[in-house]
Amino acid sequence: MLTSLASLASLATPTRRDILASLGGIVPGAAAMPAATAAASVAAASSYPSSVTLSNGAIFPLASFGLQIYDDATAEKLTLLAIEAGFRNFFASVLARNQAGFARAIKRCGVPREELFICGSVVSNRAVDEDTAYSFTQLGCRENMEAFGTGGVTHLHIIML
Repeated sequence: MLTSLASLASLATPTRRDILASLGGIVPGAAAMPAATAAASVAAASSYPSSVTLSNGAIFPLASFGLQIYDDATAEKLTLLAIEAGFRNFFASVLARNQAGFARAIKRCGVPREELFICGSVVSNRAVDEDTAYSFTQLGCRENMEAFGTGGVTHLHIIML
């Protein structure tokens, strides 16, 4: 188990457990440190690219911060921490129902919107036929944009079905 970022930096390919250990004691026995410092050290230690350019010219950051099921206030706080740590790719699931908190963080963070890659989702897997799936997808897109709009997010890069 890692106890410092120096140990993490010496690894050729840090595992998820190694990275979590470096983020302030998430793994028992790991040393505590600010997330921004840990993320910067992990990025510096990696020989992997941090992003790729998609065929449409969009920059796709390879590390993504996914919002889990918690309230809007927590989503806002954790999104701001993720942005501070260097994340620029976000997955905000409709199932979590915290897109408004996420959007408020995007509005407050000071990072230009064009530097952020945002993915939303809709629930269409409960449809029994193609027409119902299409209707569920349209409804989900509208609901996402209403929630994201509270923080000024006017477009998404991807919608997961």
